[in-house]
Amino acid sequence: MLAGCIIRAGVTVAGEYHTSQQNICSDCHVSHSSVRGQTWTPTAKLLKNSGGEVALCLSCHDGTDPRAPDIISSGTAANPSNVVATPYTSKYGSSAGFFQGDYLAAANPGGHDLRPGVTITAPLSTGYSKSGGLVCSDCHDVHGSANYRNLVPDPNPNHPGSYELVLNRQIRENTPVNTQNPNPVVAYDTANVSFYVQNNISAWCADCHDLLDQNANGTSPAHFRGHPSDVQLLGTGYHTDVANWSSPGIEAQTGFGLDVGDMSGGIPRLRYGSPTGSNTSAGSSDTVFCLSCHKAHGSKNEYGMVWPYHREGLDSYSGCQQCHFK
Repeated sequence: MLAGCIIRAGVTVAGEYHTSQQNICSDCHVSHSSVRGQTWTPTAKLLKNSGGEVALCLSCHDGTDPRAPDIISSGTAANPSNVVATPYTSKYGSSAGFFQGDYLAAANPGGHDLRPGVTITAPLSTGYSKSGGLVCSDCHDVHGSANYRNLVPDPNPNHPGSYELVLNRQIRENTPVNTQNPNPVVAYDTANVSFYVQNNISAWCADCHDLLDQNANGTSPAHFRGHPSDVQLLGTGYHTDVANWSSPGIEAQTGFGLDVGDMSGGIPRLRYGSPTGSNTSAGSSDTVFCLSCHKAHGSKNEYGMVWPYHREGLDSYSGCQQCHFK
């Protein structure tokens, strides 16, 4: 096992932690059943947590370790919340979103489902199914990868594809992760992460959700079979309002506002792909992609939406209005 750690540490990596010199075996594994008077019950792969991979990962990523990004909210599947222990500053919180507090016991209507021992069938998929439940390593390489956040290049081995998601090619960070003095409250905040026009995110998601044939022509009168992605807003046939997207007013009609659920219509600007990779200057060449509307881990809203699209209320159409302004 030690030799394996040393070999993997030499891989070219961009995940920023659990990689290279931060790929510390003892973070997750024990080499013996007793260390410095602390007794461990041997588990598969000598993991420190007998609850399995998900329980081990989230024993750090639940807000209890200030060095690790916090991806567990205080809510439940029945009463979801966006409140986490880490004080993220932007209104959308963690860039990847979060799971609800009962993630091991209840199905997650607001994102990916981490219940152990169940068979998971991906929505909008021709056949992605996994017995035993999803685990973190289905999407992240726990020993590091060349991709951002240690994402695996091919999340669905049964579907052909390999995707590059590399810092300063597809994705940018305004403030990088500081591995010597970890700064997750800054580095993992939504406002700190931005995307280039062609970022491969949608193709990576569609590796499992392959019915998201979003740019295929629909049957008249529909233009498309699903919402287009990786297309510039200035394209023809998309019914977009580039002027509203580029220079909006902060009011309900435009879709733009200061917060989600603040008793005032309009929400902060959705994420987008930019020719420069910037998230501070929107324009007609920007692209929409999966993370424009969804959080990867999940949110308090159905399907991991960043605003309550499926609920009546002041914000129900705000995300749509930002691009379409009807």
